[in-house]
Amino acid sequence: MYPHLPPVFNHIHRTSTYAAGHHLIWPHALLPPGPCWTHATCRCGWAEIAESHRDARALVRDHRRDAADHSAYLPGSALRIGDRTHQADATGTHVSRAGARHGWAVADGIGDYPLAAHAAGSAAATAAYAAADRGAVAGLLAATATLATVHGGDTVMVVAAPLPPEPRDGWDIAWVGDCRAYEYDPLADVLTQLTLDHTDGPELRDSLAEHYRDRPDELEELAARHDNVVTSSVATADHGSLGHVTTTGPRRRLLLTSDGVHKPVPHASLTRACRTFSDPAACANRLTLAARYFGGTDNAAAMVIDPIPAPIAAELVP
Repeated sequence: MYPHLPPVFNHIHRTSTYAAGHHLIWPHALLPPGPCWTHATCRCGWAEIAESHRDARALVRDHRRDAADHSAYLPGSALRIGDRTHQADATGTHVSRAGARHGWAVADGIGDYPLAAHAAGSAAATAAYAAADRGAVAGLLAATATLATVHGGDTVMVVAAPLPPEPRDGWDIAWVGDCRAYEYDPLADVLTQLTLDHTDGPELRDSLAEHYRDRPDELEELAARHDNVVTSSVATADHGSLGHVTTTGPRRRLLLTSDGVHKPVPHASLTRACRTFSDPAACANRLTLAARYFGGTDNAAAMVIDPIPAPIAAELVP
């Protein structure tokens, strides 16, 4: 466990209800007129829409009761638009009402126009929902099917879900393009990159390594110019083109980022943020701020997920 996390444990299932006229997952979608639409949300990432305040409060009570029997996760996310016209980065979170299934996603739309933003938002929401039920690969491929209806819009993405307790008790990660997943070990103070970017840059480094053996700086300069050229995307993903990796437990802090964060921010600074900020939302916000501090101009998205074991989560529910 993280020595710096106990102060935020008592907020593991902090819930709220509030009226709103927009869809909970996709804020650009208006809800139809009629009932008093009320959102029910929890700090663990669970969220649903009810037709009245009374129904929303009933959902909250059921969630707090049932979720205490399962491992919980504290997610935090942040988005920053950079110098683009459109915010084409997006995050997605899905937690089942009973708190037994979880899924998360970070997407980076390709291009600076409305369809890219729509593709990223749709893909992230779909992937998180499907990954919570069927795993990260199924989540990403579900987003591929969704984008088949978004003509002209495409995105890259990383999707995460927890593996079942037996036999591995780790993370399940799938990705396309250059969004990344990292795992932070607080005891060793090590941030490990779990994904490999699907871009022309790494391929050039591998294929030309022997030719540039005595000129590594030239090779890096050449390859760096191709690090923004992705070789896979959500719209074209299949089992052969997507990346997939699993880890062996215990699960530790998980970090998902778009290239607007991990390209300008040095690895040491990513590690320092994970070490310094116990609250995942504060950590994610600081990472997007760091992207601007280090000269980043792209849209930036970060999501931080802290795992809380079931026994501790159960003790902390009021």
